Amino acid sequence: MIKEKQNNFKPAYIENILMWMVIFIGFIWMFFFVIDYATAIRIKDNIDALSEYGARTASESIDQTTIGSNNTFITNLNNIRISKIASLTIANLVCTIATVPPQDTNYQVRFTTRGTYLDGFLSNQGTNNFTSTKTVFNENSPAQLTCTLDITIN
Repeated sequence: MIKEKQNNFKPAYIENILMWMVIFIGFIWMFFFVIDYATAIRIKDNIDALSEYGARTASESIDQTTIGSNNTFITNLNNIRISKIASLTIANLVCTIATVPPQDTNYQVRFTTRGTYLDGFLSNQGTNNFTSTKTVFNENSPAQLTCTLDITIN
């Protein structure tokens, strides 16, 4: 007489539902992480562009004492910025010219753009500061011109 074996399988409905929920939540988390990361990279690229333009334009300026209060300069910076960065004003830009050695003869323009991303990207990892510094040859003065542009990132 041949005995027939019976499989002792129970339906795993709850386990299947839990597995698919975990997979779904993982994909949603990855989707939003990629979006946040892409936004952060876009902001960093734009801050670099603002610093490059600012350094190059300030180095070519004939009157470097007024570059920080030049409305055309601020308007051009506003044309470069993306919508995640708040509108720039003259109050956002501070420029100083070195008057003491050795900075008064080093032929440099240093332009720093800095801001903090307030959207909590990578939460619990400290503040999300973005900084870009560009240094170029000062074409119109031997003194070091240092400019700092503080931005607000929405």
